[in-house]
Amino acid sequence: MQPLSVIRAATASVVGEFRRWWKNHFSGFDRREKWGYGVWFFFAGLVLVPEFWAAFWSDSAPFPTISGTTGALEYDHPVLALVVAGVIVLCAYSAFRYPPVRTGVLPPKRNATGGWLGEDTLLPYRTPVGGRFTRSTTPVHEIRAWLYFVCAFAVITGVTTWAAISSDGVDEFRVGRTLYGLTVLFWIVIPSLLAWPKRFAADVPFPTLFSTVRSLERRLRVVALVAAAGLVILLIHLVLYPWPSTIPDISRLHADYKCRPLPPAKPLTAKELAACQRRDEAENRPAPDAP
Repeated sequence: MQPLSVIRAATASVVGEFRRWWKNHFSGFDRREKWGYGVWFFFAGLVLVPEFWAAFWSDSAPFPTISGTTGALEYDHPVLALVVAGVIVLCAYSAFRYPPVRTGVLPPKRNATGGWLGEDTLLPYRTPVGGRFTRSTTPVHEIRAWLYFVCAFAVITGVTTWAAISSDGVDEFRVGRTLYGLTVLFWIVIPSLLAWPKRFAADVPFPTLFSTVRSLERRLRVVALVAAAGLVILLIHLVLYPWPSTIPDISRLHADYKCRPLPPAKPLTAKELAACQRRDEAENRPAPDAP
């Protein structure tokens, strides 16, 4: 058999296996799942594009990264670090502790029959499309998606532009607070508040982030590990911002105290003294271009 034929046969086999794998894992999407992937992948782009812009081209970006914005707020108001940690932990706990199979899901308004209760009737229901907690015991009204997102984009664009113009490029954190704050407001806070009331509750027609992650996990199991690891990293990064960039600083500070310990302290060994002398000589070494 010719080498070219072998390569073609191997390539066809790999492509065929990939197609079968893709069909088994990523086919048969329902309307709710499509909304979830579309909305939250777009949300990721809405956050990551400004994030990478501010991180790698900070001179041209009119705003800081989202972590930098959060860190600046924590510097001014340290209690916000507790709020950030609490929100992340509570969101993760509620998502994994109270999935829809335990809370019950209300039937859609256009179909008032067919709703069912979960294992614990004392827990709140969830809305049919968004999957958000609600105190309502009757079908909720569904908001038109195009109307909601048109209003959201108009407000985010308009208010962020006003913040950038009014700050004259001097206060980038004001722009960051406006951009990221409004994004979280329209994607997470407002849909949850609209769904919660006992009367006049409304369902924004896209599922929550954790519900979307669960849907993706059912198709690709490794997503659960990635999501759990990402939440832990995010928690440490935001609470101890700018971790992990602080690790070298902590190492240098530890070395300073080790070489110049506070009294009372044990005397340094000969090996430790030699290491401290080498470190001092390295720090006092003149620059290569010095005259």
